[in-house]
Amino acid sequence: MGKLESFAESKFMRGLQAGSQKLAQSAVFATIAGGMGATMGLIMLGAVVQIICAVGSIVFGWQPTDPMYQALNMPYKVTMGLLGLFMCFSLTYNYAKRLQLPQLQCAFTALVCFILVCAPPVSATTGEGEATFDAINLSNLGANGIFVAILIAMISVQITKIAVDHNWVIRMPDVVPEGILQSFNAVIPAGINLILWYGLSVVIATATGGKMTLATIITTIIATPMSYLVSTPGMFIILILFSLCWFFGIHGGSVVFTAIMVQYFAAYATNAELAANGQPTIYNPVFIYGALTLLGGSGNTLPLCLMGLKSKSKQISAVAKAALPAGLFNINEPAIFGFPILYNPILAIPFILNPLICGIFLLLAWNLGLIGYPKVLIMTTLPVGVQQFMSTLDWRNIVFVVAMFPICYLIYYPFFKVYEKQCLEKEKAMEEQV
Repeated sequence: MGKLESFAESKFMRGLQAGSQKLAQSAVFATIAGGMGATMGLIMLGAVVQIICAVGSIVFGWQPTDPMYQALNMPYKVTMGLLGLFMCFSLTYNYAKRLQLPQLQCAFTALVCFILVCAPPVSATTGEGEATFDAINLSNLGANGIFVAILIAMISVQITKIAVDHNWVIRMPDVVPEGILQSFNAVIPAGINLILWYGLSVVIATATGGKMTLATIITTIIATPMSYLVSTPGMFIILILFSLCWFFGIHGGSVVFTAIMVQYFAAYATNAELAANGQPTIYNPVFIYGALTLLGGSGNTLPLCLMGLKSKSKQISAVAKAALPAGLFNINEPAIFGFPILYNPILAIPFILNPLICGIFLLLAWNLGLIGYPKVLIMTTLPVGVQQFMSTLDWRNIVFVVAMFPICYLIYYPFFKVYEKQCLEKEKAMEEQV
């Protein structure tokens, strides 16, 4: 590890560390990190539920449509399915606290704005001639809405700060109790936020005929050009964009998979038909997409979790212990939000590099006939290696995943050491202040 440690102390890595520390000192980035940390309990609960459902699918053959699977998966839908909503509250609360503003008032205002922009209620009925009720599309309140949650949290609090700094309040007599006075003081900042965000929601709904929201517009804008990149070189660009989306708090899978979904399904269908007719399966560029999730989910973070177990940093060690069991099942939200990787330029580099390197090795292995092409479409969470075997029915694909582990480990290692050093310095400074 001597050369890797030297790289960790190189001019490039020292510069990267300095830049990362400047970002960490920013109120905005510190708030984002703190807000993500506050949702770790919910993320872990969702990961545990996913593991239970995955084990049930393997052992008992549960399908997503089975009543037992749906019943056990409900906590996941409520936790991870509303992650954007929870994060909006957490981010706003933390940012308002940093700026010495009323936390709960800011947070509740941001929640209302987030729902209005991401999932405005629409009228629906339970059936013909039955009662009408208001329904909310929960899909936009989960991981798909994280980026919008960050925007609303940061901007809405700044709007409130501007209103407070300029003393835009409703004047009340001095005899009014403080609790009531604070409620009236929140009216104008909350009103400005509601007008801004609800106005944006109305504009988007009018322009798209109610078919899109701010979250889906962002996803569409990014995904549309990606649909033209389904070629071997283009897929490597898609791998980069996928990882960059996660770095900025945009659900990479939702954006990228939306862009290549048609070609992805068609490629699997073609190979399934060839295999059924006893013919050899063929290569399709979309199969490179699998390089994203060979080891522990997006960015192949399982090696990162394992090296974190031995870390001297209390933060890293705690996150690694929580993220490792989920990572073994290719569930890496605990790692992405726990370390975190979002808005972390140090860990973002190997997070982006790993899928690219894995994609190159996949191409080499396919061209040399060392592993089989995918032919069985797997749309559920399975343990590391099992998914690659189930999708190809070729035991060599498990060996390939195992062989990629040390490579991914070495890619993460120098960046991990830099980040660990940064965390240790931060923890030491906090202990000295106590």
